[in-house]
Amino acid sequence: MSAMKSLRFAIYLRGTPQQVRTVLSDPALMPSWWAGTQLHWDAEKDPQRLSCEWLQTDHLDANGGSASVVRLEFVAMGQVTRLTVIHRDLVSDGSFFKVVAAGWPMILSSLKSLIETGKPLEFRNSG
Repeated sequence: MSAMKSLRFAIYLRGTPQQVRTVLSDPALMPSWWAGTQLHWDAEKDPQRLSCEWLQTDHLDANGGSASVVRLEFVAMGQVTRLTVIHRDLVSDGSFFKVVAAGWPMILSSLKSLIETGKPLEFRNSG
């Protein structure tokens, strides 16, 4: 079996942790960011964290046939929130690892734009 890896990203957003959490929990917004995935957010009682299992339902073999785990941590810093994403249980030589390693910066940039301007970034395949 391949070794498992984790990725960690942090971004600073103009908004409260609750505003950020609300956007991330909105099912109407999720498909545009995580198309082809099955996300089930835990109902954690800690308002500073969300976590979910991420299963790539369209390509089950992409992560060795198993779900990965995404944990989001929110830290209030005045009018700014530091959002940290920890994505773990990734097969290090899997195609899913390569995609999410490149994709998280795009997702977080789009999230920042959505929260701060009301419009997400839209990335188009140039091919």
